[in-house]
Amino acid sequence: MLRSTLRRLTKPNVVVLGTGWAGCYAALHVDPNLCNIHVISTRNHMVFTPLLPQTTTGTLEFRSVCEPITNIQPALAKPPHRFLRSVIYDVDFDEKQVKCVGVGVVGGSENVPVNTFSVPYDYLIMAYGARPNTFNIPGVEEKAFFLREVNEARGIRKRLVQNIMTANLPTTSIAEAKRLLHTVVVGGGPTGIEFAANLAEFFREDIKNVNTSLLPYCKVTVLEAGEVLGSFDTALRRYGQLRLNQLGVEIRKTAVVGVTDEEVFTKSGEVLPTGLVVWSTGVGSGPVTKALKCDKTNRGRISIDDHLRVLRDGKPIPNVFAAGDCAASNERPLPTLAAVASRQGRYIGKEMNNLLKGKQMSRPFVYRSLGSMASIGNRSAIVSLGDKFKFDLNGCAALWVWKSAYLTILGSIRSKLYVIVNWAGSQIFGRDITYIGDLAEDRMYSALAVEEVSKEMSRKKTPEMLHAVNPESNYTSSVEKEGANKGFLPRKLGESTPLAPHGQAIEGSQVAHAAAAATSAEPEKKM
Repeated sequence: MLRSTLRRLTKPNVVVLGTGWAGCYAALHVDPNLCNIHVISTRNHMVFTPLLPQTTTGTLEFRSVCEPITNIQPALAKPPHRFLRSVIYDVDFDEKQVKCVGVGVVGGSENVPVNTFSVPYDYLIMAYGARPNTFNIPGVEEKAFFLREVNEARGIRKRLVQNIMTANLPTTSIAEAKRLLHTVVVGGGPTGIEFAANLAEFFREDIKNVNTSLLPYCKVTVLEAGEVLGSFDTALRRYGQLRLNQLGVEIRKTAVVGVTDEEVFTKSGEVLPTGLVVWSTGVGSGPVTKALKCDKTNRGRISIDDHLRVLRDGKPIPNVFAAGDCAASNERPLPTLAAVASRQGRYIGKEMNNLLKGKQMSRPFVYRSLGSMASIGNRSAIVSLGDKFKFDLNGCAALWVWKSAYLTILGSIRSKLYVIVNWAGSQIFGRDITYIGDLAEDRMYSALAVEEVSKEMSRKKTPEMLHAVNPESNYTSSVEKEGANKGFLPRKLGESTPLAPHGQAIEGSQVAHAAAAATSAEPEKKM
């Protein structure tokens, strides 16, 4: 027992920063018998980003694209290995310390900092990703939605359903309905195009479940300064654009210069009214990368060598590696793709095992593309199998290749079954447009209901309102008597009613306060 404890304490600490493609693949391939693995991230799961656009329209549920980190590397559930849900704010390469802020729940508020601490490392793998590149365009950071995380996809889906429901209200004008149902997608890469195509199909096939008269107002516009689907060859690009046109997606070759709550301003001088802006234009550097004392590339990412080692003053920092979107090389730039990040993570994990065994690192990392894929809705796709196979495919056959490839890459039987069931369900029953609010919204709606009731009472001057204002009176209406007997109304002012909006009781003091406010309001003038 003592001998095994000492062995665990003397094992080197391998710290992995991030639970993206690179971080999870690195954690998966590091041998837990050779070291103590610590994974630090703000999320305890990996997101299968290629399928993320389908979650925004209800084709897939969010849990279908999430894989818990302890499923990927089961050793993390067994001490001394561990996962730490924390924010990384700095790394001291000289002291070999990762500085973190713990994330928790304080006073009912979620995701708030709770404490700071440092994690020592012997080997460090930095794979914490990067922020979307906004090009410092005004309003993008505050008003646009990104599509890299599940919470961002959830926000897009929530806004989309909110816009549909608001457009369906009888008080919404036609011009306002057109604005609400106009979605602008900035960026013509695979992610932006897959989202635009899925949304266009959603409008054509599922908007009827809300109101068929809304369909003429639904519109999707893609803004791209360069070529749409530029990573594919000419024939596949043309097919993709043709399919987008068939779905009703409008493509405009222009750049964006500003974004507000209700409009997008383009370089060509156009002003596009919109209810939703989705930004998908590549990645930039984040605040953590800027704070690190190491070399950076021309675009502000961590500079790495052929073996993915982090450079400082042109030389590798001992036992420090970086992979994924946060790292790059000026001499050998690679695309910011999941395929690149996953292979980098696998490479680092295997090389880490060699170092832990006292061996030297082997060959440098070399990326060979196996091809590119993009779905154009739920009935077609484009597939290019790269230089090795020299094979291109489009249409329904390409979609089956696309689905088969991603089902193969999905890590667990659990995720595969979720995705298959969701795909089948959306084809048979349609996409899910259920809107589920949060507790803050429920409270807001309850307060709004009380406010509107008090206004109505002030206009009608009902006996119930008079009794609420003057509880000393002996007046009791027949409505109150009947309601009290059935348990619908409080018998005495100050008691809470058992039935209130969204399951929350409205105290008698609130009713009295609302009624008092109502008496001070000016009565509505008759015409």
